[in-house]
Amino acid sequence: MAETDSLGSGGGSEVIVKSVPENRPTLATELLRSETGDVQADVVSMERAGAEQVTAQRAIITNSGARSIDARSAQIDRSGVLALNSEKAVFYNSSAVAVATGEAKIVRGRVLALKADEATIEGDAKIGIYAGPPSEHVRPVLDARGAAAFGAAFGVVVLFIGSLLRRVMR
Repeated sequence: MAETDSLGSGGGSEVIVKSVPENRPTLATELLRSETGDVQADVVSMERAGAEQVTAQRAIITNSGARSIDARSAQIDRSGVLALNSEKAVFYNSSAVAVATGEAKIVRGRVLALKADEATIEGDAKIGIYAGPPSEHVRPVLDARGAAAFGAAFGVVVLFIGSLLRRVMR
C-alpha cells in the first residue's frame, strides 16, 4: 500500500497499523525514536521521532517533532510542528506555529497562526492569530478587528514619534 518511501539518514521501518477512520490494518512507514530528513508514504506513524518534511495521506505524530507536514489527514498528539498543511487536522496537547487546514480540532493545544475553513476548539487551547469563519469557540489573541485597531494605533504612534524627532533635530 505504501506507494513511495523515501527516508532520510535516520531510516524507518514499515509496520502494520490500524487506520483510525476505517479501523482496519494498513501498511505504514514508522519512525520510532529516530531522526530523519524527508519522509514520503501513504501512512506515516512517528513516535518519539523527528523529521524535516513529512508528506503523506495520513500522518500520526505522537511525542515527536516535524518541521513541515503536508498530509490529507494529520493527527498530532503531544508533539510540535512548525508548519502543517492538511485537509483535516487534530491537535491534542500539541503546539504548532502555522497551520492551514480545511477542518481543525484543537484540544488543549497552542497554535500561533491558524487558517481553517472550520475549527473546533476544546479545553484550554490557545490560538494566536485566527483566519477563518467566526466561531464562539475560537477566541484568538488577535483577530481582524484587533489587527486593524493595532495597525491604526501603531501608525499614530509612529507619526507622533516622527514629528517629535523632526522638531528635535532642527
